[in-house]
Amino acid sequence: MRTAIIVSAAILLCLSAGCSDSDSDTGTNPGSAPDTPLGLAVTGTGLTNVTLAWDVTDDATGYKLYRAESESGSYTEVYSGAAAGYLDDGLVYASTYWYRVTARNSAGESDPTDAISGATHIPDGFIVTGSPSGAVDYTFNYHGILNTKPWYQSDPIGLNIIVPSSGAQAGLWVFNDQIEGINVYYHPTASDYPPPTGWRSVVGDTETSIVLTPFEL
Repeated sequence: MRTAIIVSAAILLCLSAGCSDSDSDTGTNPGSAPDTPLGLAVTGTGLTNVTLAWDVTDDATGYKLYRAESESGSYTEVYSGAAAGYLDDGLVYASTYWYRVTARNSAGESDPTDAISGATHIPDGFIVTGSPSGAVDYTFNYHGILNTKPWYQSDPIGLNIIVPSSGAQAGLWVFNDQIEGINVYYHPTASDYPPPTGWRSVVGDTETSIVLTPFEL
């Protein structure tokens, strides 16, 4: 009888203290979310990627990395896993991205780190594909600055990717046929560098499947 009373008392004590079968000294059932990770840093960059790493956090079973296109912008989860680092690929060249990371375990997710930025590389040129009838499917190399923007010239010479200062496409990126003296395709978005997709025909204003693939020398 005495043994039964002792066991019952122990059970009641455990229930009141919030015991569970998974409680142990191994940390499998932590009482709270991990601390915010330390040491978030950009460790490498490329034309279309940014590599990040951070310190391992005690009691963390995994991490979540979030990315935005501005420091105060909307952050989207791009990585969830156990490794304390990630290569974020498939980005747009010559662009800046912002990152925050959290640590997580079965008890929850930590507060995010302060945001840090990483910038993809500026291309030395582009390989252009997908233009109607192959009209501008050439390699374009950096040639200089024109109207405060980079100027890319085809090989063989005859075509340019430029931003004109006047005309119907002033301030926008165009494929310019310098032999005919006309703009053939344009991009409707003003930007610092020619975008990879979204190009339109000047005549008829129709969408094209032009793709600019960047390269570094």
